[in-house]
Amino acid sequence: MSVTDVTALAAALRVFVRRPRHAGASQGPLAGWTVALKDNIDVAGDVVEAGTRLFAGRRADATATAAQRLLDAGATLDGRTQLVELCFGSYGLNDYTGTALNPWDAHIERAPGGSSGGSAVAVAARLVRAALGSDTAGSIRMPAALCGVTGFKPTFGRVPLDGVFPLAPGYDSVGPIALDAADCATLAAVLAGEPALRAPAPATRGRVAVLPERFWPVDVAPAVRRALKDATGAFAGLGFEVEEVATAPDLAALTQQAGVLIAAGAWQVLRPYFERRERDLGTALRERLHAARQIPRETIEAAAAARAAAAHAFDRWATDFDVLLLPTVAGTAPALAGIRERGSTLGHFTRWVNHVGGCAISLPAGFDGGLPVAVQLVGRGGADATVLAFARAFQQATDWHAQGPDLSAWIANGSIRHHPDRRLP
Repeated sequence: MSVTDVTALAAALRVFVRRPRHAGASQGPLAGWTVALKDNIDVAGDVVEAGTRLFAGRRADATATAAQRLLDAGATLDGRTQLVELCFGSYGLNDYTGTALNPWDAHIERAPGGSSGGSAVAVAARLVRAALGSDTAGSIRMPAALCGVTGFKPTFGRVPLDGVFPLAPGYDSVGPIALDAADCATLAAVLAGEPALRAPAPATRGRVAVLPERFWPVDVAPAVRRALKDATGAFAGLGFEVEEVATAPDLAALTQQAGVLIAAGAWQVLRPYFERRERDLGTALRERLHAARQIPRETIEAAAAARAAAAHAFDRWATDFDVLLLPTVAGTAPALAGIRERGSTLGHFTRWVNHVGGCAISLPAGFDGGLPVAVQLVGRGGADATVLAFARAFQQATDWHAQGPDLSAWIANGSIRHHPDRRLP
């Protein structure tokens, strides 16, 4: 694409809140890569607002370790992407900075997923090679799924979180969004500070557990069922041992517990801002924080006690396989006009992974009416390399990740569809 086309496309999709560029080291494993940052990750001197009026014009004093490792590895940091206000939401909506648009439909404005929506859109639209997001309850994997790209949530603690505005400490992770698992693996190694960059090769053998429908926390669209069946067949065709599990954790209960603790954690982080400047918060965030502050202490304590047991139980249960295969989200990207954050079930296949301390990757796995659907591979905490190796094997046998949206209509209509935003160049 020409520079003019890129500019028109970025404006039409409302991807960036700002687009500073920072050149990395002249040599390194990421030399020549362009990587966008979610706008809650600090780079010294950059305006970093985390999608909220509370931090309007805030300049970062220091560079987050995650961003610095990208620069040291040779990456060019290219742009700051749209996100949900203070990362507390699942569809990608933001009334203050604007909402990035899912690039797979140039006729109906659709959700990008959240909270790292702009990062997924930037990659799907080929505006950058990769992007960083943060994931507290699925905020990397949900937008990756809805935008037809690959998104990896590392094990908690694997990537340093300094210089990343928190949502719920104990649940937050920073990880990569890219077109494929190979790029995610390279980025994951850099972000983890591995002294010798050894991205895992595609797996050639191992055990894939499939989560049967009776264990799903919510129903899914027929296209997602087909994608899961096709993915099962792809792994079997590669020679992996594939078997449906006979027992499974109660994902609905784990999701509910995680919701309590994430809300409680967010309230502790955001309470000072809420109490001083509630009027400056968006409506959706105010509603969530009002609900969070009313959660009874005994409910929080019970969920916290259950979490330790749940993590231990998951680790024991997961020793029988290498990865667990299940949906990422229940369907495709909804139209923005019909979205209600309250009561959203978008994260019911993702949130529990953060709760039990696992790692996971969302993989493009098909289409439904021209919109992407996805599957997810989950591993125990510390099994990052294994999950990435199985993801690479799947993508060697399929080409869903190589397919992209038709961007010509967005480029042609950029000036018509663009909603003015003071932060866009």
